[in-house]
Amino acid sequence: MVKQTIKLLSEGGVSAVTLEAVGVNAGYSRGLVTRRYGSKDKLLIRVLDYLENWLNEKSKLSTKNKYGLDAINSLLLNVADDFYVYREKYRAYFWLRFYGLESNKALNEYLVNSQSVRESDNIKWLKEALVLEQLSRNIDIEMVADFIMTSLMGLVHKWMVDQNFNIELRLRQLVHVHLKNMFNHSHLYHAVNYWGE
Repeated sequence: MVKQTIKLLSEGGVSAVTLEAVGVNAGYSRGLVTRRYGSKDKLLIRVLDYLENWLNEKSKLSTKNKYGLDAINSLLLNVADDFYVYREKYRAYFWLRFYGLESNKALNEYLVNSQSVRESDNIKWLKEALVLEQLSRNIDIEMVADFIMTSLMGLVHKWMVDQNFNIELRLRQLVHVHLKNMFNHSHLYHAVNYWGE
């Protein structure tokens, strides 16, 4: 049922997922899906949990024995390498990330918690980069982490609305051009109350 939900999410977003559609596509009755999950939101939380676990495993593999900026770059390049191989899973995941927030409180809380896990990974790698002296010691780590996440999410959002958008290329450019420049000039990303200070 999880795989059928991922397929429906990938093809039509959150609104395409109904307990009946999942049941029909999985070869079960709506009643069975309802008995198993209780509601659409509980099913979506189960799917998000499955996708989070999948992404966590991918993250562990791509960052194994890597620290600081090497971990960040390795993770993003790994995603670029297999974005189209796992297209359905990525689309389903990002449909839930972008549009699942319109759902009920339980799904919202789950999404907020999963986002904080991603953010804490970025912060951890940036702190490692400070220890490894890959970044300026005056860098505002939270600001740089926000820039990394918003750059990534912006590219993904463009890909979600324009399937001809070459996200693999843009993710590689994010690593080799944008982030490289930001990291090389990390002394410019220090904490200020407003620009021009």
